Amino acid sequence: MHVEFPVDERSLRYVESMENDPDINAIISILLDKRKEDFHNYASIICFCYKEEDLVNLPDVKHLPNKVKAWIKRKSFDQDPAYFTFFKHLFSLYSGFVQTYEGWDKLGKRRSVIPEAYIYHRLKEKYSGRPEIKVQRECFVVVDEWDSRKHRTKDEGQKVDVGLWDYVAQSGEVYEVKVKVYIKEKEHQLAFLETIRKMSNGKIIVFLASFAPKHVVVHHLKTFFPGRDLSQISILGVDELQNL
Repeated sequence: MHVEFPVDERSLRYVESMENDPDINAIISILLDKRKEDFHNYASIICFCYKEEDLVNLPDVKHLPNKVKAWIKRKSFDQDPAYFTFFKHLFSLYSGFVQTYEGWDKLGKRRSVIPEAYIYHRLKEKYSGRPEIKVQRECFVVVDEWDSRKHRTKDEGQKVDVGLWDYVAQSGEVYEVKVKVYIKEKEHQLAFLETIRKMSNGKIIVFLASFAPKHVVVHHLKTFFPGRDLSQISILGVDELQNL
């Protein structure tokens, strides 16, 4: 089977320019450095805090788990330098935009780079010594004669956030990555993932990944798309990503 993930250079330059923002870069670096509980809690803050006022009033953020709030309190009390660096850059990122719908929309685009970059860099690190495995981001999908640039329209979905292919094992993975689950009006993204799996005869595992807990992602999908068969898509929540 012939599989390629041709990079959309324009999209790649765009996301890399956002990732190079000092605040975003610092946040991603901290996430990549953390495992288990710490990663879970840092990622949860990004997931559930949408506005600058959330960061000012973390104990009042409605959906932030209590165990995360307890961890925040402990980190603050211990004067943990990594936590304070993370919080400083996150607050700087959020305060850089006017707190209006337009400002939150612009902030949302930058927040979305964080989980995508985390997965991309974690996979690159994981397979760094394996030249037979290629990892790409912001890429189209080619499986034999099927090419997402030609066989699907923009509205149907053409690109994946991250693609991985093992030329020896003849198997791969693709990832659609969200901070939370901003997919309510984007059912075509789910259909696109299913098409990739189908065209590859199941050799490409398709993932919908989020910094939200897996059960929250599944609940939202079932609420947004009642009756839809989700069995072909693997869901990764914050607990799964911390072990990536």
